[in-house]
Order: sequence, then structure tokens, then C-alpha cells
Amino acid sequence: MKRRRRKSRGKGGNSLYIVAVLVALASVWYYITFHAQPYRSDANGLVVHFIDVGQGDATLIQTREGNVLIDGGDRHAGPIVARYLRSMGVRRIAYVVATHPHADHIGGLIYVLGAFETGTIIMPNVAHTTITFERFIDVIEENNIPVREPVPGSTIDMGGAVFTIVAPNSSGHANLNNYSVSMTVSYGAISFMFTGDAEAEAENEMLEMGHNLSAQVLRVGHHGSRTSTTQRFFDAVSPLVAVISVGANNQFGHPHREVMNRLEAAETTILRTDRDGTIVISTNGRSLNIH
Repeated sequence: MKRRRRKSRGKGGNSLYIVAVLVALASVWYYITFHAQPYRSDANGLVVHFIDVGQGDATLIQTREGNVLIDGGDRHAGPIVARYLRSMGVRRIAYVVATHPHADHIGGLIYVLGAFETGTIIMPNVAHTTITFERFIDVIEENNIPVREPVPGSTIDMGGAVFTIVAPNSSGHANLNNYSVSMTVSYGAISFMFTGDAEAEAENEMLEMGHNLSAQVLRVGHHGSRTSTTQRFFDAVSPLVAVISVGANNQFGHPHREVMNRLEAAETTILRTDRDGTIVISTNGRSLNIH
């Protein structure tokens, strides 16, 4: 018997192969659909609301089984966040994640915790010597809300979404930012990454621990500061979309040009609360819809 000769791809085959690769790469952008109209609450899929609270962070995550709130902005943002949550039909918050004790993340939670029934608070075991932090702890105790420390690798399943904690991975940090609770939220084939104000030290620990950091959407760390979103970390996440929660004309100059250059070089879709207002990204587990 004669053996069949393997056909060489040749120049024509190479051309077809290149075209196929280009088509595959282009198809990635079908993940993203933009909508100009405001988002209206929908019980299906996963919905992530990056609430515009100025220079701070507040993110509402809605699944069909419950709500998760990551941070609440500064003190002035509390009523804004509460009003937004009510407009989205929120009556109870299953989990509140207080990423770290800085006022622009926990200040607004003082009001929110008094306005909504809350199941559990996830926060790092670290204190801060501010009146805001003391009042935050008082409100937790007054409302008898259970507190859970973040354990890297632990997960919460809710409405088909899987929340996986990936930081903090150690103690003894000199900077409170590096205690930030960081997590991925996955729904089907789509993942989001949230890192609070985690800086290079905490990002390197996430990489060294071998956590799966890949995500289509990255909530850019520390409001786009040059202290965060290092090249190694950014490459590991490899996002299609980057969301920056930042105040207009803020005193810190966020987002810093170094980080913007990194995002732009990767042709990442960049969304900013100072320019775009509240940003809502919904997914059915296969595609992203941006409002």
C-alpha cells in the first residue's frame, strides 16, 4: 500500500491560515455591544454597575439570587449609592465587600448599612485610625452584621455567578491599599476582576500564588494610579474592557498617563466614570453589553 503524502500548507494554505486567525481575533469584539440608553434592571444573567461616586469606588453586582456591593464611595456618596440601589430594585444586600479601610471606599457604606438589610460583610482584618473607620465599625455592630475575613481561593456561588477571592495573600503590609480584598466574578465564559486599591506588591502576590486572574473586564486598580496595574498583572488579566472609577479633575491626577498608555497600547476599551458617568455591564455568560 502506498502511504498518503501529507499535503504541504504552502503559500495558499498560509494565507488561509492567516485569514482564519484574523477572523478569530476580530470575532473577539463581538463580545462587546454598546447601548446609549440607560440600563433597566433585568433579573437574567449577571449585571455589574460601576456607580459614579466621584473619587472613590462603589460597585453593585446583581445576580438572579442576590446582590453584592463592593465598597460605597466616600461619606457624601452614601445617599447616592442607596438611591441608586433602590432604583435597581435592591431591597437586601447579600454581601458587602469593604475592600480596605480608606474613606473613599468605606465612607458611603456607613449610610448604606443603615439603610439596607445586609447578610454578611467581607473585609480584611486590619484597622485604620480615622473617625470614618470607627463609625463604620459602629454601624456594623449596631446592626449585628456578621463579618467574614477574606480567604484567598475561597468562593461564593450565587445565581450562576462564582465569586473567587484572590487577595490579600499576606499580612504585614506597610500600605493599607495592599490589604485590598480582590476577587474575580465569573458567569459562564465571562469574568470580571476587582482589586480595590491593590498596588504592585499585592498584584505580585496574586501572580506568585498562581491565581487565575484572566478576565474580560478589569476594574482598574487604585483609580488608575501608577502604583497599580503593573504590566505583568495587566498581561495576566488581559482584559477587553477596563473600567476606571475616578473623580473629574481630581487632585491626584488619576488616571496616570503610564497606566493609560498601557491600556491604550493593548487596544483595551477604556471606560471612565468621570467621563461616562455610571457604567453598567451586563452579560449572559457569552457576550458583554455596555450601557
